[in-house]
Amino acid sequence: MLYPLRTGPPFMQTLFTYSLARTPLWVVGAVLLSSCGAPLGPIPGGELQGDHNPWPSDWSYVEDIENVLLETNPDNPYSVTIWGVGIGEDFFVGASKRSNQWARNIEANPHVTIDVEGKLYRALAVRVVDAELSNTLGEKFIAKYDMDPETLATNDGAFYHLRALTP
Repeated sequence: MLYPLRTGPPFMQTLFTYSLARTPLWVVGAVLLSSCGAPLGPIPGGELQGDHNPWPSDWSYVEDIENVLLETNPDNPYSVTIWGVGIGEDFFVGASKRSNQWARNIEANPHVTIDVEGKLYRALAVRVVDAELSNTLGEKFIAKYDMDPETLATNDGAFYHLRALTP
């Protein structure tokens, strides 16, 4: 007996439906295995692509930008989608946990690249240890991202100060 496409014996129909339903997982798996290009939402990526730009003298425009991309570990690029705030010519990102892969990468090698609306900037990332600056950053992140203040008080997070990397 011949069956038209997408029909057939019941077990084949089930197999086809099952395979089709699993296709998105296959696509996600392929993206994860490729480890190249920008991150896709919460899924980390590899090297960020594009031309590098001069470091801005004022980062206030990022107030209206929710997410930026951060690339760490230049020898084996690892990039993530992350939150950030600007204060004058300084840019800051925050890690909810210092055990996050990207935060560990920064601790091992501070050379990073950030992508803000398609523009790449090279930087050195330094963990913020000054309590007053940490409090100011906490307030800015809470205000910008409507965060619960308890989030900052109850974890092993850290802020990182990104400074222009001069050629």
